[in-house]
Amino acid sequence: MGAQAWFAAYFDEDPKDVLRAKPILNRAASRELAERLIPSASLNERADGSLGFLNPDKGEVFVGDFGGLKIIAHEELGIDALSKIDPRWRSTDLGSTTYVHATHSIVDWCAFSFWQNGELIRALSLAPDSGIIEDIGDRLPFEVPYWNGAHALEDEDGEEPYPLPFHPLDLSASALLDVLGFQFEGRPSDWVCDPMDVPIAHFEIR
Repeated sequence: MGAQAWFAAYFDEDPKDVLRAKPILNRAASRELAERLIPSASLNERADGSLGFLNPDKGEVFVGDFGGLKIIAHEELGIDALSKIDPRWRSTDLGSTTYVHATHSIVDWCAFSFWQNGELIRALSLAPDSGIIEDIGDRLPFEVPYWNGAHALEDEDGEEPYPLPFHPLDLSASALLDVLGFQFEGRPSDWVCDPMDVPIAHFEIR
């Protein structure tokens, strides 16, 4: 479980259908999207990356415009409470649905949020050291088995019980699979695409 990521995805229809069709990266539109969401920045194009790595460092942005699906990864999307991201990151002009996902394996942290037509419908953030940081809206279908104990962790002899009812990284992987149809780690047979095969533009921010 070495995944780290912080990104937003924008779409009107099921993004899994877009990725299943092996979309072509629109480079010009990708640059325009980055310039819109990071105003007043000068962007230097770098070698492409892939959807398998959505964890840009400070001073970087990864962005892919695939027509019916837009994905952008930037450090501002890696905050604890995703319900509080700047409004520019959830503009309805980019898609009727905004999905923001963040995860960090070193601290077992997972967070995600959904906006539908500009309205926040779900935001969850949790980690073992911090507990439940935010829990807004109704639980989504893929979450329910976790909260109902289907993925509870067994206590090892002599060890403290895990402070959450499930492992956040497991939920993170389930969320990615449910929403986008791939995972950073998991069973490729369940995916609609291999994220390593889908290019995404990388830019240095100056």
